[in-house]
Amino acid sequence: MTTLPARRLGRTGIEVSQLGLGGYQFTGEFGVARDVARQAIRTALDGGITFFDTAPMYGAGESEELIGGVVGDRSDIHVSDKVGYFDRTVVRHLGDEAYLDESAIRRAAEHSLHVLRRDTFDALLIHEPEWPEWRIDPTTGEAPAVRALEAMRAEGICRGIGVGGQDAALNTRLIGTGRFDVVLSVMHYDLAVFDARDALLPTAERHDVGVILGTPLRQGLLARRHPDPEKAMVADAERPARARRALAKRLLAIYNLADELEMPLPELALRFLLSEPRVATVIPGARSVEDVRANLAAAQKGPLSPDVVARILG
Repeated sequence: MTTLPARRLGRTGIEVSQLGLGGYQFTGEFGVARDVARQAIRTALDGGITFFDTAPMYGAGESEELIGGVVGDRSDIHVSDKVGYFDRTVVRHLGDEAYLDESAIRRAAEHSLHVLRRDTFDALLIHEPEWPEWRIDPTTGEAPAVRALEAMRAEGICRGIGVGGQDAALNTRLIGTGRFDVVLSVMHYDLAVFDARDALLPTAERHDVGVILGTPLRQGLLARRHPDPEKAMVADAERPARARRALAKRLLAIYNLADELEMPLPELALRFLLSEPRVATVIPGARSVEDVRANLAAAQKGPLSPDVVARILG
């Protein structure tokens, strides 16, 4: 098995590969055959990936089941999972009441653990903590879900607890309460947008919170050159027109930099994020063995040179 450089996942103390694998896209929901998904997971393991991220909403549990079937209870492999999207879980009969029911949250988490075929989660995160259904106090972090996760951590059901979602400001406030060990940031740190550097990363560093970066290719915008980036924006479609134009201009500059360096755009995207020492692991998704191999090949080349990073950051 190949090895990849590892970093500590904050105060959990867990050493994880700097490149992980996100489990959102290799399910039937994206038309991926199960044998292809299993082979992609095996390829990740053979390539030195020791960190996998999943959630019960990913393929309505299929992602958890596929990872569990291949990885099992290996102690050298680490898995983060989530609670939330309860309409896709065993507590869906409770509706929105599940978000405020500590016993329901525990039931859903324990079912996920069973599907994963593991005894403990390495990290258990609140999925989309910005959802009002959670009723999380951003100043104190107080909420039924947080109490439920803290109890499970105390009992050893999970080694660390955290939050994972798209609201960087809220994630920053929550990890600033000192109650969380891990944060999964989505859409706020990549080649095009890196506002997480301003507050989230310093706050995580101050509280020794492990940082996971999701969607490093910005839902396809950084997977390849788009002739008209503004038309290709999926995650950023709701931005004001002026902001979309500014983002499109930046993307064109990034495309040109990749061409100048004669480097595939996805490689540039991953190696840029691997250059940030405050990030424990980056978790691109994959729908094929080829996707995983390409990500591994990029990671094995290591971080970008400081001068290239400086050019990207402007």
